[in-house]
Parts: sequence; structure tokens; C-alpha cells
Amino acid sequence: MSLGKTPCCGTEKTPNSPTGDSDDFLLVGLQGSGKTLLGHRLKTVYGKTPANFKNATTETNGCIDHTVPTPKGCPFKSLVIRECGGSMQPLWRQWYGAKGFRAVLMTLDTSDAASLAAAGVALYDVLQNSALSSRPVCLVLTKTDLPVTLSRAELDLCLGLEELQRLYPGRLFVTAVSSVRQAEDCPALKALVDWMAGVKAADQGLAWRPPAAAARGQQQQQGQR
Repeated sequence: MSLGKTPCCGTEKTPNSPTGDSDDFLLVGLQGSGKTLLGHRLKTVYGKTPANFKNATTETNGCIDHTVPTPKGCPFKSLVIRECGGSMQPLWRQWYGAKGFRAVLMTLDTSDAASLAAAGVALYDVLQNSALSSRPVCLVLTKTDLPVTLSRAELDLCLGLEELQRLYPGRLFVTAVSSVRQAEDCPALKALVDWMAGVKAADQGLAWRPPAAAARGQQQQQGQR
């Protein structure tokens, strides 16, 4: 194992096994796009923030599983996100058809304009892959807290995000987060966990909806009366 790199698979699972039934979501993205820090931060949305929580991470060499607590009232206690390192990009496809995955999360570093073209190619590959044709994809725009980042308008122009959402209605979702901020300071983090919990619930045929979505539904019903 190389020093300065996260070891392959941070749990008890078989290293690099794409067939684990307990994995709910696949997390991919180019090297340095913020996957590992996002996984760590999502654990704190409905869970405790460790006293030794660090915003600095090292390169992921292989895979890591992140177990993320769910909101109160959710029919399951946690979500499991399998992160595949950016250096493994040629092997991502081995996970696309794996049993158990319900959706894909892809990180995109908004502070790195030089990698935008490569990130766009990776996103198109995920959307067009036949093994993922029925699975939702959430593009997570990361590092939005940095002083110089690409705006949403610039990303729309360069990647055609609005057109992609039109081509893949109800399948491609886009959100922007800051993983260095605590969940209470970045509502998009909570919304992302709620979205994932909703995806898993729907995939299991459960009627449960995230608290915010349920509240909006009640408000709409009251407004129609």
C-alpha cells in the first residue's frame, strides 16, 4: 500500500468487489473532485461529526464504503455509498451493472476549469451506459466554497446540463455543495441525503418520502382546498 493514499475499501467488504448487495449508491468522479470528503461529510448530516473530522483527504486507491445515517422516521437506518477512486476510471463500468446499486453520484470540481472537458465525457458515459439506463444520476458540483469557481451558467454552457436534463427527464439531477461546511450551513447536503433516502425507498416500493418533500406535499394539498 502506498503512503499518502487511502487503502482499497475502507470497510470489511472484499476489496474491489462490485457485487456487494449492501451497496446502495455508486460514487464516482475524476481524481481530486471531492468524492471522499463528500462521503465523510454526508455521514454527519444526520449523524455526529467526529471530533477529529478533517477537511483534508488523500487520494483514494481503490474503493471505500461510506455508511450514511438517514433522517428520523426513515424505514431504514442508513445508506451505503461505494466510492470508486478516480484512478480506477477505466474500471468504473464493472460496477455499473452490479446488483444492489440504486443510483449514481458523480462529483465535478467547480474550481478546476481544466478538467471540465474530461468530467463532461465521464458524465456522458454514465448517462449513456446501457447498464445504468434505468438508474438516477446525481451530478454533485463540489468545492463551491472556493473563491474562484465556475458558475452554474458557465457549466450549463460548457456541458449542456439543461439539455441533458431535458434528454434525461426525471433521471439527471444536479446539486451544488460545499463539503467543508457543516450540514446546517449547507442545506444542499441534507437535501442530497434526503434525495438518496427517497430513491432507496421508492426502489423498495415504500411509500415513505423525505420530510421536506412530505411537507411540500401537505402544503400543496392545503392550498388546493
